[in-house]
Amino acid sequence: MNLQFYEMMDDKSKEYLLYLIEQILPKFTKSELAIYLEDMAITPIKGSKSSKSKAIKGYVKIGGDTEKAADLSKLNTEQLKSLFQIYISREKNDKIAVKWRFYQYLKYMLDLDIKSIQVNRDPNPDRQIDFIIETKENEVIIALCQDILELSNYNKAINEIAEFAKKENTIPDKVIFATSKSFRNIPLDTPIKILNKEILPILWVEWVDEDRRFKKEDLLIVNNSELKVAGFNFSSVDDMLNYIYKFTDGGQISIFRQLDFFTEVSDDEPEVEIIWKGIMLKQ
Repeated sequence: MNLQFYEMMDDKSKEYLLYLIEQILPKFTKSELAIYLEDMAITPIKGSKSSKSKAIKGYVKIGGDTEKAADLSKLNTEQLKSLFQIYISREKNDKIAVKWRFYQYLKYMLDLDIKSIQVNRDPNPDRQIDFIIETKENEVIIALCQDILELSNYNKAINEIAEFAKKENTIPDKVIFATSKSFRNIPLDTPIKILNKEILPILWVEWVDEDRRFKKEDLLIVNNSELKVAGFNFSSVDDMLNYIYKFTDGGQISIFRQLDFFTEVSDDEPEVEIIWKGIMLKQ
């Protein structure tokens, strides 16, 4: 058995799905899961309890309750299936799937020191801006998510960014387009003009490194069990290293993989091999 597609799984029991979902990292907080579930149902919510600071109309603050882990055991089978297809098999590649995988990535991006994130909860399906991110250096970053980035919705997004900047009196410092696929005619080398400022857009494309030295089914073990992570959390070695850098103390790092940990049951001695060794320097 593998974790490629939900329908190919031999065991679709709630217990097994819950076991896998609990391995998704970074873990969901209580407020994050609530917003995710409502977003999947395409229903607006009145506000977020994760932050007392004011959010822009149509957006809610998310991720401010890092000490409150979500109780995944209360999810039903359909909700668990949705999480499996978005985060584990990654067989869903629509706008919402890209949006929430990008949000998980934001939580361990090394070059962002995030102060707050606002997520789009406007029921209007034409709203293009999905995240408004403020860093501790007081930078404002706008992120827009698409299943496939085409020239028409790229131009539409630029118009919305300009309208947003004028309405909110806020000119973003960076603009990120997150997508699963992008057409080559997107003019990424041409700066976007927003009021009196020109910004070069950033493209974040989901991709799977076919040459990575681990599979979705593997358990990744850092040093002497300092950290254990499911392989399905990462589609590339770089993503894995970024996460380990952020959530360990650094120093001498050895990363091992235990093959097929999440899909095979055997009485034999588990097969473990080293896949990366090096030093991570942290200030």
